[in-house]
Amino acid sequence: MPQRAKSVLVIGGGVAGIAASVALADAGFRVLLLEKRPLLGGRASSFVDPIVGERVDECQHGTMRCCTNLADLLERLGVHQQIDYCDTLEFLEPNGRRSVLRGSPLPAPLHTLPSFLLFRALSLRDKLGIAYALLKIMRANPRHALWEQQSFAAWLTAMHQTPAAIRRFWRPILVSACNEELERISCAYAFFLFQTGFLAHPKAFHFGIPKVPLASLYTEPTQDILRRRGGCVRTRATVRRVEVEGKRVEEVVLADGERLRADWYVLAVQCDLLAHLLPKEVIESDPYWQRALQIPLAPILGAHFWFDRPLVCPKAVAVLDRRIEWIFHRSLNLGKDPKQGSCLSVVISASYPYENMEKEPLKALLLEELTACLPDVAKAQLVHWTLVRWPKATLSPAPGVEALRPPQQSPLSNLVVAGEWTQTGWPSTMEGAARSGYLAARVICHQEGLPCSVPVPDLPKTGLAKWLVR
Repeated sequence: MPQRAKSVLVIGGGVAGIAASVALADAGFRVLLLEKRPLLGGRASSFVDPIVGERVDECQHGTMRCCTNLADLLERLGVHQQIDYCDTLEFLEPNGRRSVLRGSPLPAPLHTLPSFLLFRALSLRDKLGIAYALLKIMRANPRHALWEQQSFAAWLTAMHQTPAAIRRFWRPILVSACNEELERISCAYAFFLFQTGFLAHPKAFHFGIPKVPLASLYTEPTQDILRRRGGCVRTRATVRRVEVEGKRVEEVVLADGERLRADWYVLAVQCDLLAHLLPKEVIESDPYWQRALQIPLAPILGAHFWFDRPLVCPKAVAVLDRRIEWIFHRSLNLGKDPKQGSCLSVVISASYPYENMEKEPLKALLLEELTACLPDVAKAQLVHWTLVRWPKATLSPAPGVEALRPPQQSPLSNLVVAGEWTQTGWPSTMEGAARSGYLAARVICHQEGLPCSVPVPDLPKTGLAKWLVR
């Protein structure tokens, strides 16, 4: 008789939990995925807005071609074609002038050079300083302990970067990518992101925007793929605690008292929730858990505004010298009829100053920002708006934080952890989340003596980057 397939219980239906579930199901495990919310995707998910009656993203997310494991996950789910990639990044100045970074036939790392030379938001002095710093980044080893301990803001000062270069180049890219201010981003993460996202491969920086709500990328496709492989997804399933005996997980107890058992367990939740799910004596017994609970987390804020008329706005534009970082034309991205009006989404990364601001003053501030960036907004009537705040959205990539990030194999023999806060080699992004899920799946596959093809490699260095980028 064939041997019974081993079972895996995955707690948390964010990108990390989905990646682990799909990879393990593909490897032949019976997977049960538990998610406390109605839809999958975690912080990269959606909710049903009762006023407009449709799925609305928690906070608008984009991706890049360098995010190879997220792309692989979307391919496995059969939804990668729902990402609209563009080789142009647009930047909007307060006076309405736009600058762009786009690709060219030149080899990496020179592929964006022509557009960079024409970047109108920067002066010649700004560009020369940035070029010098990028040359230094190309030759740096991001894994060196020195760079993990130094803030990128301090490094920019040492590189004599102009205030305009910091405000209009370094900050827009890194604060959006890392959800943190430059003073709290280590050089290791900053160097890695520029090498991987902009210098090594000519298509790495291509920006991808979902053509469907985020939850639609994940919820039904994950349910379908697990069901076809003998598994199951249970939403609205809240885990109360994880029961541990010795060095093993014995069972998981749900909020309604139901008890579930499996051969393996994947804990794919935010690191601050570990202390709520695991017994206190387990947390206190090993520095693995204690370090994870010390990981600092940064907030993010997103808001959606529905207006009564069509508005002219790019699909996505980075905003310079304002309090918001990005504007997304949600209606355009989702292919909505312009006659139905416009929905614009705004994002404020590292949103510390706004965490305790009341909704109405915050609404006024965001509308003021939108109107300053897009004057047509002043002529439109606001039909509806919604605000989403994640006080603990992502790992803060501060100097020294890498030492706190745990590997996926936990001290408990049949429990692995997943999440962008674990050791992934990436900062706290959807790519980092997908990698963590794949790495967790690889631990289990290796323990069971099974082959595992994840995670997938980064984009290769091409052109001159093969010799110039460290």
